[in-house]
Amino acid sequence: MSRRLSPHLATAGIFFVNGAVIGSWVAHIPFVRDELSISKTVVGLCLLALALGAVIAMPIAGQLLDRRPSAGLTRLAAYVEPLLLTIPLLAPSPVTLALALLALGAVNGLLDVSMNAHGAALERQLGRPIMSSLHAGYSLGGLFGAGLAALGAVAGVDPRLQLCVAAVLLLGLALACGPRLGDATTVTETASSSEHRLALPSRPVVVLGLLAGAVMVAEGAVLDWSTLFLRDERGAGASLAVAGFAAFSAGMATGRLTGDRLNRALGPVRLFAAGTGAAAGALTVALLVSAPIGAVVALAVVGLGVANAVPIAFSASGRVPGVPPGPAMAAVTTTGYLGLLAGPPVLGILADATSLTAALGLTALLVGLASLAAPRALRPGARGRKEGTPSPACSPS
Repeated sequence: MSRRLSPHLATAGIFFVNGAVIGSWVAHIPFVRDELSISKTVVGLCLLALALGAVIAMPIAGQLLDRRPSAGLTRLAAYVEPLLLTIPLLAPSPVTLALALLALGAVNGLLDVSMNAHGAALERQLGRPIMSSLHAGYSLGGLFGAGLAALGAVAGVDPRLQLCVAAVLLLGLALACGPRLGDATTVTETASSSEHRLALPSRPVVVLGLLAGAVMVAEGAVLDWSTLFLRDERGAGASLAVAGFAAFSAGMATGRLTGDRLNRALGPVRLFAAGTGAAAGALTVALLVSAPIGAVVALAVVGLGVANAVPIAFSASGRVPGVPPGPAMAAVTTTGYLGLLAGPPVLGILADATSLTAALGLTALLVGLASLAAPRALRPGARGRKEGTPSPACSPS
């Protein structure tokens, strides 16, 4: 089967594996919380270990990508990540849970940077925007993980057994896709750029990272807290609570499957601003409605709205003039995923001090600010686009 995969589809398959691992884990956070009898604050601190592992690994991945082919690092991380999936659910204490999440976060960080860098290199090689479709693979993976958890909850299957099955399936997919990633790489463009390896990120890279981080705080909030929000504050049952994350993932997948076409039609600036603006409004609605099903529908709109924001920012980071794509991607990815992974633990602490609804309200504000900032934040990188790169992926509208 792997011989039939193009590099584009194989790379999307790796994105699927990564999304499914994370989706499978977050769907079982309530199970872990109940098994260990820990508070939201302790859950948040354990999730901080996941963030710490990723933030440590991401800059290392950027430096490795400055010297090694992106396909190799992507393969290695994709093969290891499914093997770590079941360990957090076996943790006997919060300390061992944090250590398990630290390891999972580190491998996830390596994979996030390497697969996005490889996707950006492949996008340049093909001469057309593909980043949204690659991230659609991630969203479909998240939907798969959440859907499998929902089915398991209905059938009464032990969550640990569910994750064992998921790990085997995802490892098989990674092994099928890994050899077909193609020869697109960042090495040839950066091998002679040693002066950039230890340099601080340039201003355009920092701006893109902050923009991605603001959006990914909201993504992380839905990933880690939507299930508990629906169950604890809206009284949803186990299946409906998981359906909130599944609806969010479905919205993201839909938006990303059509994102490359919308990017060409509207331009990345308009697509980013309109999508994040709609997401901020929908998230506000999700927090205000009392009916769980209404919140689930609103979360689907949130996913649809933020779907293409991160692919647009990541794509632009691979084309910042004068900056090697590997380290630039690592800098933007690190900043973005710091929001994705570190934001939820902070929200957990705030939720214990106030309420989860109030804490999640801050994410709606951040997404709204990102929508307002998009015209300024995205245009500098777009104006600096290198000659010969595909304009639909990074040019202003």
